[in-house]
Amino acid sequence: MNGSYFQLIVINNIPFMNYFSEDKNKKREFYEHTIQYINFLFLTEKNNSPYIIQLVVPPIYMEILDLQSFREEMTEFLEKENCNVELLTYWQQKDKNLLKIMKSLIQDNRIELLASPASFSQVSNASTSTGVQLQMEMGLSIIDDYIEYRPKGFWFPEGYFSPGLDLYLQKEKLTYSYLNSVTINHSDPLPSDVGLAVESPHHVVFFPVEESLYQIFQEKNPQKQIWDKAIMEVLESYNHYTNESILSLPIDLESYVKIGEELNKSIRYLCDEGYMVHITPETYLNQFSQGMDHVHLCSSFLDQHRESQIKNQSDIYASLAFVEKELHQWRQVLLSNEAKSVQKQLEKEWLLLSALLYQDNWTAEEASSYLEAANQLSIFMKGPIDKEWMSLREKVHPILNTTIQMNNPKINEIIPSNKKKALILSWEYPPNIVGGLGTHVVGLTNSLIKNGYEVHLITAQDMQKKAEDVEEKNGLFVYRVKPIYSIEQNFIHWIGGLNLAMWDKAIELGKKTTFDLIQAHDWLVGAAAISLKDQLNIPLIATIHATEHGRNGGIYTEMQKFIHGKERQLIHAADSLIVCSEYMQDEVMSIFEVEQSKINIIPNGIESMQIENASFPSVESLHLDKNKKIIFAMGRMVKEKGFGTLLEAARKLHKKRSDLYFVIAGVGPMYEEYQRFIERNGLSECVQLIGYLHGEQKNAFYAHANIVVIPSSYEPFGIVALESLIFAVPTIVSHTGGLKGIIKNGETGLFMEPNNADNLVENIEYLLENPTEGKTIGKNGQKLVSQLFSWNRIGEETKRVFDELLVNTKVNESISN
Repeated sequence: MNGSYFQLIVINNIPFMNYFSEDKNKKREFYEHTIQYINFLFLTEKNNSPYIIQLVVPPIYMEILDLQSFREEMTEFLEKENCNVELLTYWQQKDKNLLKIMKSLIQDNRIELLASPASFSQVSNASTSTGVQLQMEMGLSIIDDYIEYRPKGFWFPEGYFSPGLDLYLQKEKLTYSYLNSVTINHSDPLPSDVGLAVESPHHVVFFPVEESLYQIFQEKNPQKQIWDKAIMEVLESYNHYTNESILSLPIDLESYVKIGEELNKSIRYLCDEGYMVHITPETYLNQFSQGMDHVHLCSSFLDQHRESQIKNQSDIYASLAFVEKELHQWRQVLLSNEAKSVQKQLEKEWLLLSALLYQDNWTAEEASSYLEAANQLSIFMKGPIDKEWMSLREKVHPILNTTIQMNNPKINEIIPSNKKKALILSWEYPPNIVGGLGTHVVGLTNSLIKNGYEVHLITAQDMQKKAEDVEEKNGLFVYRVKPIYSIEQNFIHWIGGLNLAMWDKAIELGKKTTFDLIQAHDWLVGAAAISLKDQLNIPLIATIHATEHGRNGGIYTEMQKFIHGKERQLIHAADSLIVCSEYMQDEVMSIFEVEQSKINIIPNGIESMQIENASFPSVESLHLDKNKKIIFAMGRMVKEKGFGTLLEAARKLHKKRSDLYFVIAGVGPMYEEYQRFIERNGLSECVQLIGYLHGEQKNAFYAHANIVVIPSSYEPFGIVALESLIFAVPTIVSHTGGLKGIIKNGETGLFMEPNNADNLVENIEYLLENPTEGKTIGKNGQKLVSQLFSWNRIGEETKRVFDELLVNTKVNESISN
């Protein structure tokens, strides 16, 4: 097949709330629309269409169809107003039961029914998990009760979707839905081609809907030559060599009844000429789901015509949200049977008000009747219940009586807490440690807990474990997630998959935990953090540990350009920034054009240790010669850490003396190159690369080292310097970056010129020849670190920044409101 696949979606946008209106014109409009629906069912049953129609019907409307009062009134209307004798005959022959006709058409594979929100309103505007669940579960329960059918697909009214809603679809075992094709074409990562269905983080497939075609069919009198041309333009834009492109054609039922015959001519022509062929969503999934693009989807819509209405009636919509949040609160409480009946009616009032507001031509008086009832029910939830009032109100709208079981949170899943909750994203966390970032996050989370915060940390899965694991200890919750592209070799793609998994987990947590803020550590988690800021509607604070520009002395390659762009995106999206030194503050301000007022300087910290009382393995057990002076260095094996300079200094010193032994710990891309340098220059007897060290191993080497060297050419802060100083080891550091703010030359350490091996040799020789001065320098450094860089102090500083951000956010919200 060289053409595309296609499917047709018919949407019954009937103003079903008009059935309850006292306005005769509105009620007449409802019956006229119902005549169109009868006509649609009649034509679908009569005509032998070569394709199955995806049908969307508001669930509440299905309940109305089952009311005896509706059937009687509809019969009267048809007899008085309708001149189509054939349609009246059809109505009577089918026992005035449209639900029965729908069942028959589904069984005959003439239509497939799509699920939709119970009130057929924009579920993306629901502000709580209870609201979304109620819309989804009630809608599905109505279909099950009245049609005895379980849909596989879901239709978002007017195409309104927001990230995270696919989680609810997945939980209800709904496998596919529809989105504006523009949204799909701009997903992250980009899909491999246009016109393809994609899979969301929660494994729901989304078919693209061409908005241009949707708008053409929305017109009052759509013209065949116009839609023919538009459909051809779309089909020609697809890459037919993929054999996976699919054209989804959504059309309102009223338009379909009017132009259905002409539209079917267009479809038959395109099918006969090989431009497209019909496929059901389920068949498409069975055929193509294995190689489908996995993407992160942003918010989407097909029609924005309600935006002005929402702005003009913002007080009513705000009241709707208030009722929903009250429902959400009561869902967390164990209620008596009487209170449950009140809660049920409150749900009903909320759903009906939702249905009313998302139809045209409603009045403030109509909305007020639901709001007044909701207010009365709220009073009953807290005090005596007026049973007579309740009985009368329940009879006003004899619908929405389907019983559903909401997924109430388990007691052990939500522990009430008055503590502020921080959501922290970090790609590094023990046991996955690559550099200083992971060590920083450990110290920070522990100190935040001591300062009264509850911390929820999402990080990469321990790659030694198969399943996702969760830890909880003293107010710290650690969630390790598996990247969606876990076996991806390309690091950028792997990071993209990690962000999708992090976002997924955070959305899941957000259903049962209200976070106060998000903290993102570096660009690697920026995509998830930026999306969550909007999705959870909470402020974002980013900690910038280093920049790609600083690491490389500029931006030169495409990879560096990509990372630099991601850093800029995160920095400008964040409400506040934390950096570890004045040097980093200046770097961020100059490179990314950020105001100083947005940046907070909080240095890295280190846990204080009782070195004197600690026991460490002997020199011999570490495979070190006790007769030699140990010069220790540690860090990632990358160019900017300056280990090339240290190896060159070792080569020079090896020619002068034989009492030195250089130990360099760490892993990274330069490891093999450094090992070859050692072998090529005959340094194997005096230089050893020992790979990654765990905490106790690392401390053992610090304890036995005579000198520590930090030869970085770029170092935003230098947590390794703190680790060596806490052991009172005389330390040589490069005169660069944040290291300049830690060391006072000759008092708490020694400075070397970056990339200058001769100068490093001079500093090492000075400390070896002046052991007393070296010991004093080490003790002064230890004292400095203990006073200024304890995690307790840094935790207090971070808490201050967090609290200040939360206050500023509330102030800004109150001003904007």
